[in-house]
Amino acid sequence: MPSAAVVEDASEGLAAGYFPFAWSSGAIVCMSELDTIDRQLLALLQADARLGYRELGRTVGMSPPAVAARVRRMERDGVITGYGARVDPIAAGHEVHAFVVVTTAGRRQSLELARMAHARPTVLEDHRVTGTEDHVLRVVAPRIRDLEPLIDDLNGLGKPATSIVLSSPKPWSPVPPPDLDGPPLM
Repeated sequence: MPSAAVVEDASEGLAAGYFPFAWSSGAIVCMSELDTIDRQLLALLQADARLGYRELGRTVGMSPPAVAARVRRMERDGVITGYGARVDPIAAGHEVHAFVVVTTAGRRQSLELARMAHARPTVLEDHRVTGTEDHVLRVVAPRIRDLEPLIDDLNGLGKPATSIVLSSPKPWSPVPPPDLDGPPLM
């Protein structure tokens, strides 16, 4: 059984009953078919991507080659999209961490904003969103004054609004299984 199905059209995925789904290389990756071992491997790799196949295999009760095959399949299917270190922006020299929401005037400005964000190393993330804003950017800068050129450029494409991060009580979290509900709200 495959670990994920790739659906080229979102309506096709919905009609097939796939939930949840995520974008991967322009296609939708449907993750409903991940089994328990796949989910265990994902949890382990999200906690420590440096774990070797031997250690992963010991933990999930499989041989290293079987684990390697599963990990390669999840990489190929777009479930695992990459590996990397989580870096503290302040420790890396960026005292300012901010979110900038931008409302653009239309599709052309939105696409231009996406190209500009992709080209700027200090824009860590760009999310196209629904609602009154069109994009949410996560940005870093060495100092407040270093945000000004970015904000000036964004003003040419729409209306930006910046929120400076004071602290991050939950800076990162692994992606949970889709059937895992969080604790009840108090």
